[in-house]
Amino acid sequence: MKNIKDEEVKKKITLATCSCSGKEAIDEVLKRPEVKNVLSQQRLAKELKLVESLLEEISKNNLAVYGLKETEKAVNAGAVEKLLVTDGLIQKTRLSKNYEKIDQMMKNTESMKGSVNIIGSDHDGGKKLDGLGGVGAILRYKLSY
Repeated sequence: MKNIKDEEVKKKITLATCSCSGKEAIDEVLKRPEVKNVLSQQRLAKELKLVESLLEEISKNNLAVYGLKETEKAVNAGAVEKLLVTDGLIQKTRLSKNYEKIDQMMKNTESMKGSVNIIGSDHDGGKKLDGLGGVGAILRYKLSY
């Protein structure tokens, strides 16, 4: 760290200690709390960015759908590039025995080369998506109904 001159690079580095070297050291470092914290922040930032992209497309009335019915139509049409589903919706549908529909949407999206993103309901991005029904999609092309 002393030899690194670039301050931007220094900000991105997280230090963690380990007691051994070799393959076991990698496992040990990955289990350290400081590394777990960095990884969770990265996941959170990715999820927020996805939700913000969805909201931006919705505001432009362009390449986005939300809500169960509209998203299901888009998935079945093969138009979904990125499917966003909150873990809260998954848990709720599992409890009410309606999970098969969500599961089928995720499988169909993946089979059509779309990405499925599970968004945590415990942060602002997840709460916003929950407000839209817990599911939404960024589309490859605009659907006309």
